[in-house]
Amino acid sequence: MPELNSLEWESSGEPSIPEAERWHTAPLAEGETGLEESSLATPAALLRLRIAHTGRAIEVRSHQVCEIGRSDPSLGLVPDLDLSQEGPEAIWVSRRHARIFYHDGHFYIEDLGSTNGTYLNNKRLVSGLPYALQDGDELRFGRIIAHVHIE
Repeated sequence: MPELNSLEWESSGEPSIPEAERWHTAPLAEGETGLEESSLATPAALLRLRIAHTGRAIEVRSHQVCEIGRSDPSLGLVPDLDLSQEGPEAIWVSRRHARIFYHDGHFYIEDLGSTNGTYLNNKRLVSGLPYALQDGDELRFGRIIAHVHIE
């Protein structure tokens, strides 16, 4: 039987692939270990969202999803960031307004179909599409403004 890239054949008729090669889809460059982008090797990222009017802040870590909205006890809705106590402007916030989450090294914001919109730096977001957040960004949920700080 001819050799296949100098691999040995198992009794099943399949080539025997060394364990180290089974999980790599591309060869590593000299000096790379394959662990550079591992989530285990990187510290958890932190996003702080500060409400402009009250100064209230909430922290979102890379392993969390933060739902933003207004509580409604009759429906059993209690978002992670409840904006219902932010004064008269809270009425413009939907019960399920937006969510912040972390993926592939970045925090994202996604509008959840809110009535009065989620804005990133004064641009209305398209509902259902995630938008990357950066340190210093301004978010608006209806009429409530919040500032993003990422560490």
